Amino acid sequence: MSIEKKAARGVAWNMVASVGTRVVSLVGTLVLTRFIAPDEYGEVSAAVVCVATAGQLTTFAFGQYLIAKRSPPRVAFQAAVLHVALGVFAMAVVMALRGPLGEMVDAPQMGRLVPGLAIGFLLERIRHVPERMLVRDLRFRTVAVVQSIGEVTFTGTAVALAPRWGGAAIVIGSVARSFVTAVLFIATAPRAEWFVYSPLEAKVVRSLLGYGVPIMLGSLADRASTSWDNLIISRQFGPGVMGPYNLSYSLAETPLTYVAERISDVLMPAFSKMDPAERPAAVVRSAGLMSLVVSPLGVGLGAVAPTVVHAFFNERWALMAPMLTILSVMTVVQPAPWAAIAYLQSERMTRVIMITSFFRAALLLALVFVLGKIGGPLWAAVGVGIGFAGHSLLTIVLTARATAMPLAPYLTGVARPLVACVPMFFSVTALHGVLASRAPTPVLLASEVLAGAVVYVVSAFVFARANVRELMSIVRGAVRKRS
Repeated sequence: MSIEKKAARGVAWNMVASVGTRVVSLVGTLVLTRFIAPDEYGEVSAAVVCVATAGQLTTFAFGQYLIAKRSPPRVAFQAAVLHVALGVFAMAVVMALRGPLGEMVDAPQMGRLVPGLAIGFLLERIRHVPERMLVRDLRFRTVAVVQSIGEVTFTGTAVALAPRWGGAAIVIGSVARSFVTAVLFIATAPRAEWFVYSPLEAKVVRSLLGYGVPIMLGSLADRASTSWDNLIISRQFGPGVMGPYNLSYSLAETPLTYVAERISDVLMPAFSKMDPAERPAAVVRSAGLMSLVVSPLGVGLGAVAPTVVHAFFNERWALMAPMLTILSVMTVVQPAPWAAIAYLQSERMTRVIMITSFFRAALLLALVFVLGKIGGPLWAAVGVGIGFAGHSLLTIVLTARATAMPLAPYLTGVARPLVACVPMFFSVTALHGVLASRAPTPVLLASEVLAGAVVYVVSAFVFARANVRELMSIVRGAVRKRS
């Protein structure tokens, strides 16, 4: 089977598994909001950000190194040992500083949640290299199944414990998820490819860190731009506002986390196995298809956000409605450069990723702070979208200048589906204005979703015909093969 076909099947498995687990996760989130107040949810979010940031400072993309360089088992073992050791150090530091960190972000009670989150983080460190070995072998089905089991474990545990434990139930669920996935990845990964004892070698450590430092810095900037805004919101408006903001952001990222990221997970390993001459065209096709699939999900969620919040959340979470609309629409450009970033990783041009990631972090956090001061939390949410748009454009342009990737076809392939989303958004908004006071909420939501889907399909054939043809060609090929 060709690399492109394996990649396409990997995308299909990841997306199918992700959609199923996301449905379970969404139902669980709705139940959790009945037992967890916005300010307590905000404290949990602040603790998660602090633990994740400490972890990011000691994450050097060892898994990507092992994939890109097809490293032998002794190098994989050393990467696993070093990765866990650095994680232990990071968690020791954040445990020691959890009190001052809580005071700094105006969430003084978050310190009680840090130990559990630290345990879950270390379990994820243990599973990292075995998981990357499966990805390197293009065993995406196994990875998708294990990740799905982990998400279901988290949701079931958190929901079962929330009535008694409140926000701490989320932490316990996280530990349960990390434990289950660590056990399953270690059990299924080929041990001969990584679990082969080898003492740490200075040359190997230097090579691992030399490859990973630029990616770590870029990933740290990514972490800053996707989570430190929560700390700014908490500091400016308190955990009671940060809770709805964080949950709105999480829902807005649903198309990214469970569709676009599953596609992105496949791209880098697939590109690394392709002939270098084939990569530029594959990158352009991947970006266009990702935009065609993801854009209507994000814009559509923004269009139906008021109805969704009214239908599924109580009055304590009312602030989510305008926030979800803004964040869903404004962050839809976030995955636009991901195919280009995967291409840069496969070409080992990691410094470009680092530069653009720092640009995004600086721009986004500055806009969130300034616009939040001027106009309040809703304008802070607008700053998120502007920051992502600036980063996406810069990354695509720099990738085209540094590689053989053609700029104009890439931008055109990404932009066409975005244009097709405009009629969809305004048609759903108009329908809401007509039916909001006349139809029951379930009927209103179903009508908005159906109308948005129909309008987008029609618009896609008008404004993104080339993208649609590419997708239909892939689907027809898959059907013929299955037949």
